[in-house]
Amino acid sequence: MPSVHDEFWRLARGLGMTTVFGNPGSTELTFLSDFPADMRYVLGLHEGAVVAMADGFAQVSGGPVLVNLHTAPGVGNAMGALLTARDSHAPLVVTAGNQVRSMLTARHWLVNDEPTVLPRPAVKFAYEPPRAQDLPAALARAAHLAMSPPRGPVVVSMPQDDYAEQMDAEVVDDLVARTVATRAGLPAGALHELADRLAAARNPALVLGLSADAAGGRDDALALARHQHLPVYAAPSSGRSVFPSDDRLFAGYLPFGAELIHDELAGHDLVVVVGAPVFTCYPNLPSRLVTRETQLVMVSDDPDEIARAPLGDAFLADPGLALAALATELRGREESTRRLPAVKSPPAAPTPAAGDRPTAAEVFAALGPALPYRLRVTNESPSNLADFRTYVPLTFAPCGYLSTPNGGLGYGLPAGVGAAIADPDTPVLVVVGEGSLQFTGQALWTAARHRSPVVTLVIRNDEYDILKSYADFQDVGGAPGLNLPGLDTVAYARSYGVPGTRVDNGPDAVRDAVVEALRSGGPALVEAPVEASVPPLV
Repeated sequence: MPSVHDEFWRLARGLGMTTVFGNPGSTELTFLSDFPADMRYVLGLHEGAVVAMADGFAQVSGGPVLVNLHTAPGVGNAMGALLTARDSHAPLVVTAGNQVRSMLTARHWLVNDEPTVLPRPAVKFAYEPPRAQDLPAALARAAHLAMSPPRGPVVVSMPQDDYAEQMDAEVVDDLVARTVATRAGLPAGALHELADRLAAARNPALVLGLSADAAGGRDDALALARHQHLPVYAAPSSGRSVFPSDDRLFAGYLPFGAELIHDELAGHDLVVVVGAPVFTCYPNLPSRLVTRETQLVMVSDDPDEIARAPLGDAFLADPGLALAALATELRGREESTRRLPAVKSPPAAPTPAAGDRPTAAEVFAALGPALPYRLRVTNESPSNLADFRTYVPLTFAPCGYLSTPNGGLGYGLPAGVGAAIADPDTPVLVVVGEGSLQFTGQALWTAARHRSPVVTLVIRNDEYDILKSYADFQDVGGAPGLNLPGLDTVAYARSYGVPGTRVDNGPDAVRDAVVEALRSGGPALVEAPVEASVPPLV
């Protein structure tokens, strides 16, 4: 009879999980022994970076991804990244080692005595199989749960003495042979109702979230918007590029505050939200989300998103399938005669900096037009995000843009590295502040080891500008810990084997350095010191 170890890896292969992101420890060594030659292990130096790299890989590959963490301390270190993976709907199958079963009844070294409790609420499910022979079934359950809507991470705890046990090979034969379909479209009645409401509306708008893009709905959203002359917004904190930012129908990014959302959507008599919660807000600006004259309808594959929405009608359905069905249904009707918005003009040139350093807006204005179309971008420089969105086009698909969906820092760089490992033919530009870089900068080492085409542009302002913005918003003065003197991100990158350079001679020089780094085909870091400025939070 085969061993649990061999059957585990046979099943992982059958489920399509042939790349493992991990940071191993002593309780995982038996799991990793005789590692299969046809699989690859992507080592990360911190569990937060490991999970975020796996997240980025999953966003691009579209399938479940195996993650290897080290018992309770490893899961604890990964919790912030797991919360982000939950909200980015990343289908991660997280395996966490545990001590041998005879040690689990006492709190010996490295025992995870509550392995199903520790990772909650960041995961959809956590499980430790009661017998060694149940481990492959637990893996299959985790993979299918991770891929079921709403997608998200699942944890399997694995005592380290389980792998030498023997088991019946027919168990895995049956698990590999299964076909599991979890996507469901709009029922016919709901489809026709929503199509009728869209067609009859005076001034409808479409709001798209990350699940619409992840479900492959971008092309159908384009077709639907063009046929119905719909302005299209990106949902607050959408986390992905949901619509080409240079398209005349792209109305922009909905703001975060409820009052601001209310004002932005005023005048629309129907708002259809697909693949996003209604709505993610920050900071607290209390208001009804839409006027009482505005009808709101949401389509989501997440029952909790639907349940917690404060208003509007809702349909539980796969966002991609719903967009495809709506586009097909409405293509069979007359094209809308609603007035199209004007073709977009280029953004106005930014105001020049007052001091020696350029503004972030000047850097992005110089860089944006020079970037290649085939480029994935991540952004984790929150204080100048508005300038980035103004000047940097986000047009590449699929999965052309990634950012944190919940405000947690430490996502952008490792997600970019994971995306590049999944698709090495598409370079990645990581835009990050020097403060954000510190959270999971260990991913630079992984990029160097894999020669990943990841160029990190550090927008350096020597302070936490976004926190200063929030302090101004709250009328808070004298808060400590908001300045960041003495960081050297170039030396930091070089210590991990990534070439780094600081560019002090203007926006055009930054543009040239970034473009050259992208052409090199390998990892690089460009630090761009910019003028410190505290933008208004809202």
